[in-house]
Amino acid sequence: MAVTNKFLWLDLFSRKSESEVTILSTLKSNQLFVKLSQRELAYVSKTVHVRTYEPGETVFEQYEKGLGMYMIAKGAVDIKLRGHDKSDGEILVTTLGPGSFFGELALIDTDNKRSASAYAQGPTTLIGFFKPDLLEIMERKPETGVKILFQLSKVLGRRLNETTELITTLSREKKAA
Repeated sequence: MAVTNKFLWLDLFSRKSESEVTILSTLKSNQLFVKLSQRELAYVSKTVHVRTYEPGETVFEQYEKGLGMYMIAKGAVDIKLRGHDKSDGEILVTTLGPGSFFGELALIDTDNKRSASAYAQGPTTLIGFFKPDLLEIMERKPETGVKILFQLSKVLGRRLNETTELITTLSREKKAA
């Protein structure tokens, strides 16, 4: 039996798989989980869902009910917007890369409809954190749930302020034109 280089460099003492390390590092770098202790992060990592998407595969469609948020562990996601008439086509709003997250409003809004569509740009690994996951954490580990909710409110507030500033700028530019 041949010994491969991969085996020679394998960390025989590591108890965490590569996917666990990716989940923990992605959670640790995410704004919603940045205040959590190592123990809390380990607990949250057991509640999230990892999925790999093929290039062009739909993560979710605009106007469908939102179930939760996604964090990009590997790859990239295109966020696209279409008008009310489906025949108008879609426009690219932004491309998000590793460490970015999207869809977080679905964690708190019960009637949330997705405001845009999300598509895997290439092979992409996403970590899903859904409302039932958050509710379970809040029930079993209330302190951890409060930390996550507080960070979520900060993120939503910041994004609301950025949106307001953008609308104000666009409004001024329109009046000046």
